Amino acid sequence: MAWFFRVIEQRDGQWACRHGRHEYDSHPLLDQAIEHVAALAALQRPAEPFVHRLDGSVESVGLV
Repeated sequence: MAWFFRVIEQRDGQWACRHGRHEYDSHPLLDQAIEHVAALAALQRPAEPFVHRLDGSVESVGLV
């Protein structure tokens, strides 16, 4: 079973890094948020980061 980590697009243009209901922080750029959440996920292997966009789309960043 993999742990799920999420980068979630916010209405203000920021990208929030989350695991479950815990929000770690937010970033102005998607790439920064993905890099951060991938580092967090690497500590909880196996893990899978996802990007959630405001339009409802979800994409996997890949297993860590």
